[in-house]
Order: sequence, then structure tokens, then C-alpha cells
Amino acid sequence: MLNIVRLRVLRELYHRKTLSAVATALSYSTSAVSQQVRLLEKEVGVPLVEPSGRRLQLTPQGLILVAHAEQILDLVERAEADVSMSVSQPRGVVKVAAFQSAALTIIPDAIAELRRLYPELSVEFEQGEPESTIPSLASSEYDLVIAESFPGIPLPTQPGIAVTTIMEDPLWLVMDATIADGLNPSKDLIAQLAEAHWAVETASSASRTWLTNQCRKAGFEPKVICSSEDVSVHLRFVEAGLAVAVLPGLSLVGASTTTRRFPTSGMQNRQILLTTREASSLRPAIAAVSAAIHRAAISYATGRYSEN
Repeated sequence: MLNIVRLRVLRELYHRKTLSAVATALSYSTSAVSQQVRLLEKEVGVPLVEPSGRRLQLTPQGLILVAHAEQILDLVERAEADVSMSVSQPRGVVKVAAFQSAALTIIPDAIAELRRLYPELSVEFEQGEPESTIPSLASSEYDLVIAESFPGIPLPTQPGIAVTTIMEDPLWLVMDATIADGLNPSKDLIAQLAEAHWAVETASSASRTWLTNQCRKAGFEPKVICSSEDVSVHLRFVEAGLAVAVLPGLSLVGASTTTRRFPTSGMQNRQILLTTREASSLRPAIAAVSAAIHRAAISYATGRYSEN
């Protein structure tokens, strides 16, 4: 009989390509991952992997088996969900991941509510960006992941992953009051900031692409003095009067009262998304955490932050 643990290792190897990546994802040693693959090959009687440069790829037989492994592991998770649904109160551990601004706002509120409502339910949280957390969700490293989607850049879809929009987060042009006081709000704000310094995200980000395009339309290149993936760093530069920035509403919770924000015409909102595996979404514990995250997001969307 095929071993479930070894099937999971094979699935991870198919998605992650290297033994070390699988070891990290499953908290194994690299040698333990290699051993599990060899034992699985012994069970089925054929080679399942072969080298491809510095990575490993599945043989034709390995691809056949991993297709079945996906279905088997999905059924196992659905069985666990059915058993959990027979219990009246949500309990157990739910693993959640989210990007920074959601980690500072939505997540603490949701966990605080869950502790009051369900004392036998525990949430383990880890911060991370969707590029890494969504693949880890698919491999069961997390149960729920909060992700984001910017205008024109939708979150890539994956089979078996359910995606729900939990809030629209407005994107603002943000600056210190001393800079804002020198602007004419009835005219194009971007055009008036040709001499301003900017705090921006990395070159490939949606917000930086939008900002660069807007500045070029106004006839200038933005003078970047701060480039960071951490939007809280941008906010500190803004609060110090050193830079202006385009920031989402969640990152402005608790911002200094000296900051001013203006709508980013054409930038619209980013979507805050909650993702989970379809096979486990009905587990009472996961459903309870999902509902708490929804309520926390709605709270922020309807009044926990507002325009200065």
C-alpha cells in the first residue's frame, strides 16, 4: 500500500523541483526527503524522478503517480474536514499567513475575537508575501493566506484554491502636511510634485509602475530617495517630511496626524483576498478563522480608517 507521507513528498518535489526546497517546506532534512523518494520508488517498482540540470524532474511514471497523489491527498483532507464538522465547537490549530499591512491590522483583530469565542481553537500566524505563501498554501503548509491584488494585476489562479475578496483597500497619495500645504488641490497633484522626493516599492511593483507612468505623463521622472518593499518604511519617510508616496489604506492605520492623503486618480483600490484550499475550507476551525478575518476586514473597510 502506498504511503501517504511519501505521496506528499512526491507532490512537493513536483511543485518545488529540489530536495532542499521540499525539506524546507516539510521541515525535513534533505537526506530524509531523498530517503522517502527512494522508498516510494521501491514501493511502486519504477524510478519516479530523474535529474534535470541542478533540479529534479518526475519521470513519466512519476507524473502519473503525482496526479493520483493530488487526488488522494485532497480526499484525505476532505475526510478530515468531514470528521471535524461532526464536532460542535471549532478546535485545533489553524495556520495563517499574510503580508505586512494585513498582519498589523486584520490579523490581530481576528485572533483576539477568536480567543474570546473559541478557547479550544489556536491560530499560528506567519508573515509572508503572496509569491511564497500561496504555493505554501497549496502544499498544506498554511490553511489560510491573505493576499493582495492591484489594478490590472490579478492574483494567478490555481486549481483547488478558493479566492474570496474580503475588502477593497484604497490607494492614496500621501505626504507631510508641510508639503501638502504648498499644493493647489484643484490642480493635478502629481504635476506639482516634480521636485519632490519619493518613497517607492521595487521596480516590478504595481504601485511603482503606476507612479512612474503618472510622473512621466506630467513630464518628469520621480526622484526616488527610498526604495523598499516595506511600506512602513515609506510611511516613516513621509512622516519625517522626507518623501511623498503612494500607500494603501491599511498601511496608514496609526499614521501621524501630520500626514495628508489624496485619492490616486486612476490607481483605484487594491483588493484584499482570502485564499484557502477548497478541500479544507469547510473544516469548522478553518471556517471560523475565515469568518473572523472577514469581520475584521469589514471593520477596517467601513470605518477603522478614514481620510485625514
